[in-house]
Amino acid sequence: MLLALLPYATTLALVVVGLDTASATAANPKLVLKDRNYYAYGYEGGVTEGVPNGYAYGMGGLEKVTYDFKEKILYGVSEQGFITLIDYGNGPVDAPQLPIVITDKNTYTDISVCSKQGILFAATKADPNPGSVAIYKAATRSGDIVNAPELIHTVTVGYGPDYIKANKDCSILAVANEGEGYYDDDVGLINPPGSVSLIKGPFSDPNTPPNVSEVAFPWTDDELLAKGVHLPLSENALEYWDEHSDIADDLNFSGARASYATASVLEPEWLVWSADEKYVLVSLQENAALVKVNVESEEAEDIYSYGLKSWEDTPIDIIEDDGCATMPTVEGLFSVRTPDSITSIIIDGETYIATANEGDDVEYGNFSEKLKAKDIFDGADLGMKNAIADPVIFDPTSPMTGKSKYFNGQCGDMAGSPDWCASSMRFTVGSSMVDYSDPTAPLIKSLVGIGGRGISIYKLTDKALDLVWDSKDEFEREGCAAFPWSHNGVQDEEYADVNGTLYKVNEDIRETLSEMNNLEEDGCEDRGDGQPGACALGDTVDGRSLKDGYAAEAIVAGEACGRKYVVTVSEKNSVGFLYDVSDITNPKLAQVFHLSPASEKKNPIVAYEDKTLGEIDSESIIFFEEGDDNSPTGNAAILFVGAYSSSTSFWEFDCGEEGNNVTPSDSVPSSAFVMTGTFATGIVASIIFTAL
Repeated sequence: MLLALLPYATTLALVVVGLDTASATAANPKLVLKDRNYYAYGYEGGVTEGVPNGYAYGMGGLEKVTYDFKEKILYGVSEQGFITLIDYGNGPVDAPQLPIVITDKNTYTDISVCSKQGILFAATKADPNPGSVAIYKAATRSGDIVNAPELIHTVTVGYGPDYIKANKDCSILAVANEGEGYYDDDVGLINPPGSVSLIKGPFSDPNTPPNVSEVAFPWTDDELLAKGVHLPLSENALEYWDEHSDIADDLNFSGARASYATASVLEPEWLVWSADEKYVLVSLQENAALVKVNVESEEAEDIYSYGLKSWEDTPIDIIEDDGCATMPTVEGLFSVRTPDSITSIIIDGETYIATANEGDDVEYGNFSEKLKAKDIFDGADLGMKNAIADPVIFDPTSPMTGKSKYFNGQCGDMAGSPDWCASSMRFTVGSSMVDYSDPTAPLIKSLVGIGGRGISIYKLTDKALDLVWDSKDEFEREGCAAFPWSHNGVQDEEYADVNGTLYKVNEDIRETLSEMNNLEEDGCEDRGDGQPGACALGDTVDGRSLKDGYAAEAIVAGEACGRKYVVTVSEKNSVGFLYDVSDITNPKLAQVFHLSPASEKKNPIVAYEDKTLGEIDSESIIFFEEGDDNSPTGNAAILFVGAYSSSTSFWEFDCGEEGNNVTPSDSVPSSAFVMTGTFATGIVASIIFTAL
């Protein structure tokens, strides 16, 4: 381990911005924005791919965060390989970045702290090798001194650890090992198994290493298909695409086929603990399923499908009309929910699971699970070589009579075409839509998009996972009503500027950034400052309508104002939704809000430079319940974290006249201001840890 000192006197610009907000009524509690901070994506004085660290849009400066309520420190992991510490000693307003940075030769994926026990965990992936979890004594305060975390242990876990969470007494850390596959031009597809690791303490004794158990997934393809679990690339699907498809000559799946195990297509993304902590409940995003792991026996007991979402009775926006004027119901159309994050809600000792149904798919080399409909259905032909279709879905002798007529590449041109067409709608070619029982002639059995365009709530029972509520079309309907200028729009890292920091450090994205900033391709005449460049969010309406719509990414639950709430944010357009789930079978939408109103007219570079940009790509949210042992202010609050904006915003609950937590503050400005100073007030033990 390499230790280096950072000069305490080094200055760091800290920018704070706020927005005017309206007060809530007593009958309708609301979230009120109190503060916004921007943070560097790496430690000052360091470099990333030859570029000096600092502030920049699109760098993934805060991917995941965790809060130590005891020491009042917010930890975050950066895509650039750093753990950042932010000082909440004087509260979340103007919270400065500490000059304590932990680095690793591998990529950090998640971070979690046990405040009472003073233990910090950080997960890293090391593809193509198994990942690891580093265990630290968390940072502590000694008067005005902040002492850096101290490494205690490093343990090996499964492939690609993506999410970690300890039980209440911090005696066991559960790890979701995604085992994400990747494609190498020389050797083809490499697809390690997904799994769950259970790391059992004690953690604080450097002489007693913790015990690590690996929980494998025992099911076969046939068993999972019978349970309705989505398989993006089953063993038979691998054979079809490798040998019988029109891209077979451009693929190399031979190694993955030779070493195939069903666990290699199961990808754990998130986890929670059951109410009694006897089980770890692991969400598999690409499989739209939940695994129930018995902690005592260290076995995967069961797996449950989240089920397909039907659009036969629920309207969906798949028509590019610059808004939401036309949202049809579609006979025979479904989508696989593929939630990113989940959260648990405990009611009367029962465990409920809320899912943020983002939508995700796999891509390996020239293979993409997600295809445009017109590449599957094209006039009287099927775009999938050697495939056949259920005639109810597609009849080559009468293409405009089957359920796929709206999605046919010649919809609008062929006789008998319907009133509207959505031929660029994205469909999965995974098991929910295509039956690969005969890999030489797969059967298109249904029409299935990707992403649930909202959230769902399930109840866990001894033998099942039962759907109790779904938001249906509420995200698209209410989101469009509140913020029509961002409806199904998009802002992400691809909207960074040419020759900016991201462009310089990432060769792989340069071509895309050039296209997004080019008027002749995807750029706009006015990026928000009168200059051409990448478009503002307000210029991208309907950009995701044919893909995944409002793609809820992070989701959290907690109590505030005497009620139970769930909060989530759509990934690409930063629209937030607050639900009252006190009646768990009948949640009520309490508030629709926007994390980045400035994005209506300004692209993220312009808004970032004038510090009006809000959170873009909010992959991490913290629900602070009322009380000093939970919230940095003592009030119920929500912290939203933007990965690409490298920013945080702190919102408190305004409960109204009765039981009011906060009053909207006049001290929060309606325009940005810049404050420059040292990293933190007081003395800091400044150390950089680099794993060798």
